[in-house]
Amino acid sequence: MKVAVIGGGPAGLATLRFLAHAHEYFPIPPIQVRLFEAESQIGGTFSYRVYEDAELVSSKYLTAFSDFRLPDDAPDFVTPEAYVKYLKDYATNFNLWPMIECNTKVEKVRRGPNDIGHVISLRNKQGAFDWECDGVAVCSGINVNPVMPHIEGIERVPKVLHSSSLKSRDQFGENTNVYIMGAGETGMDLAYLAVTSGAKTVTLCHRDGFFCAPKIIPIPQALGRSTPTANKPVDTSVASLFDTA
Repeated sequence: MKVAVIGGGPAGLATLRFLAHAHEYFPIPPIQVRLFEAESQIGGTFSYRVYEDAELVSSKYLTAFSDFRLPDDAPDFVTPEAYVKYLKDYATNFNLWPMIECNTKVEKVRRGPNDIGHVISLRNKQGAFDWECDGVAVCSGINVNPVMPHIEGIERVPKVLHSSSLKSRDQFGENTNVYIMGAGETGMDLAYLAVTSGAKTVTLCHRDGFFCAPKIIPIPQALGRSTPTANKPVDTSVASLFDTA
């Protein structure tokens, strides 16, 4: 069996690892797997769409793969750079590099002859080529293409930035009025960058309102009583374990 994995982020690497090692757990022949990543290195969003002072929102306890943990001495919330290094270490640990092809863009996926299997149309530095396979795992994520909402009158705003193009707090400018749309993880991060920049005012808005909580629980409670371990990430609590993933 031949399988193509599209995307070299966390999902693609985990898919590659288990397909490549499936014959060790099940009575099947080894699967020939090739992972195709359009960029020059693995990591996906964590490699190419990050900004100043960023760190992961989920803790190392929840973020790490169960079969390859982050180092014990890593901080509770690692930076994107540290996470990309972890993903590279993951690929090394499970001998995935021979199956990873970076700078290789998937241009088209179509059914094979007689509607059997798939034909992947690819392009790398050497040119275009096809690869026939039995299965395709699409692990390209949801953050490749920025989505800019259509808002009447937005063309009159002097400067409009999508979060994907914002890398530094300096981009907010000096003595400016900053308006941030969206109160998710990225919105909160950029609001912090804005209030610590040279902006005059910062307004964070959301169409419905939102709930927020600290990433660290100073004194966690269990059944109304304090637990002995303080200052731990909120996603390690039993209460949030099934709400965070």
